[in-house]
Formats: sequence, structure tokens, C-alpha cells
Amino acid sequence: MLLVPGSDTGSTGIYQLKRLWSKAIAGPDIVNQYPEETGLDNALIDILGLGLLPTFQYLYWQKPDFESFENWVITQAGGHITENTIQQCNALFQNKTTHHQNINDDVLTPGDIAFWEKHGYVIIKNAVTPQDCAASRKAIMDYLEMDEADETTWYKKSGFMQGIMVPLYRNAAVDKNRNSPVIKRAFEQLWNRTDLIVTTDKCGFNPPETDSFKYRGIGLHWDVSLATPIPFGTQGILYLTDTAANQGALRVVPGFHNKIESWLKELPANVNPREVDISVFNPIPIAANAGDFIIWNHKLPHDSSPNKANLPRIVQYLNWYAPLADVQEEWR
Repeated sequence: MLLVPGSDTGSTGIYQLKRLWSKAIAGPDIVNQYPEETGLDNALIDILGLGLLPTFQYLYWQKPDFESFENWVITQAGGHITENTIQQCNALFQNKTTHHQNINDDVLTPGDIAFWEKHGYVIIKNAVTPQDCAASRKAIMDYLEMDEADETTWYKKSGFMQGIMVPLYRNAAVDKNRNSPVIKRAFEQLWNRTDLIVTTDKCGFNPPETDSFKYRGIGLHWDVSLATPIPFGTQGILYLTDTAANQGALRVVPGFHNKIESWLKELPANVNPREVDISVFNPIPIAANAGDFIIWNHKLPHDSSPNKANLPRIVQYLNWYAPLADVQEEWR
């Protein structure tokens, strides 16, 4: 199959969309031949609010013609793609995005920034209102066909669950959280730029362990390539429930972002860093309240944790990132 150029806009007027489709229809091996386009493709998917996993599942599994793919994109966007969204996509393709540095904002205090630089994470208190947290929890529980107040429903087998991940990407309540100006401004401070893009990501449900139900997380890990140098990057999680330290809280290894590259350099050449027991670095659980948002440096080993409490942990994942930021094409 002949790949189309990124300048072919199709009926939506969006650059790169038809090329993204043509690469995916040709297969993952073809997609992997163009790693320099991954950042653009992913940013395009996020600007359109599609979600990476749903988009590539649809393309790889359904293999739609381009008209069907365009219709799917428009449907996911609520039936209409705004002119502003089209302009944002095309500015990215044309490398005409602009960003302002020296962000002056009081979402994160100088003390917060100092804590971030030392420990690699920061908590934004009350980033989302109790009402919005409640609406989001209801959306997640409705999606899972569970009842937050009825523990007998928390363990029903659900084809929707992916470990502790809930693939609810679009909903009015979670979209509102995703576009919280408080959360966005905090990311802008850390990135020191304003032209950030928000991910369309999953939610999470981690119920208490029982004799018959055990934690389904994947353990301490990184979601970034460990090929050095590791570029700056962030990740984020919104607690939708008050979350105690023993309630399946996010765990991180504080400060590891400041020494990860020296640690990697010291490993024997034949050792895979992802197979090293990093639990010896003493990860800590981060307790916080519903509506609190945690940002961490993606160089930190992290995971959720077994829920030893009597209430579930319910969360939403989201991250604001710089478009076309430096990434390591090699995956280590």
C-alpha cells in the first residue's frame, strides 16, 4: 500500500490524519518504520481527544477505509471537530506552535517547586471540586456496572477492566477534570511553556484485597524508555476518592530522577534495568484526598499498590506534555 503524504487532509482539513491511517492500515511494522512521526501522530490523537489505545485498536482490528475512519474520529469528537481544533492540529504539523516561557503563576509555590526538584513529585491540593469528583466516580462505576456503596459489586467480573485500569476515555465528567485550568497551569509551570497538549487517558479502580481477590497491578516500573539521556517528562493522577497510604495509593521512589542516569550507567552491560529489583529503593505511598492531583517526573519508578483498606481507590490519569518534545527513539 502506498502511504499518503501528511499534507493530504481528506475531508476534515486535518494534516497527517490520512497518513496516520495509511500507516496503520499497512500494519504495525510500517508504523514502526517512521519513529520520527510518533510524536506528531500521538499529539494529533490527543488533540482530537481519541485516546491512543482506542485509535490503534480500531485501525488495526477494523481496518476501516479512510472515510469510515474520518467518520469515527468525528463521532468520537461529539459529532463535530471545531475549527480551533483543526487549526491546532495543523499548526503542529506545520511546526508553527508557539510557547511562552517564564510562567508567572501561583498554583505551585516556590516551596512546591523546590519539593518537586528534590523529590520528583508534587501534590496540587483541591485541584478538582468534591462535586466533580463525585460525578467522575459515578461515571466510572456506571461504566463498570458497579455500585460504589455496595462492596458486593466491586469484584464482579468485568470485560471492561484491564488490570486496575478502566478504559473510560471520554465522558463529560472526566473531560471536565482533564481540562481543569488549575491542573493545566501546574503543568505549565513545570514545563515552563504554555503550548501543552493533554492526554486522553484511562481511569482506574483498585478495590480492597480479599481472600479471593488480589491486587492486579504490574509493580514498580517506568513508562519511558531508559535509553539515556532521558528527556524531561511528566505523568499525573487525580484521586477521585480520599486515599490513605494503605488504600492502593500511588507509590514512587522519591528523588530517583536525580540519580537514574548514574544508576543506569553503573549497571553491568548484560543487565536489563527493567528486571532489576527496584523495590530495594524504598518506594513510598502517597496519601491524598479526593480532588488532589499528583504530578511526578517520569524518571521515577512508580506503581499503584495493593489495597489493604476497606474502600476502593478510584482515580483518573492525565498528563499535559509538550508537543514534539524530545523522545528516545530507542526503547530500553
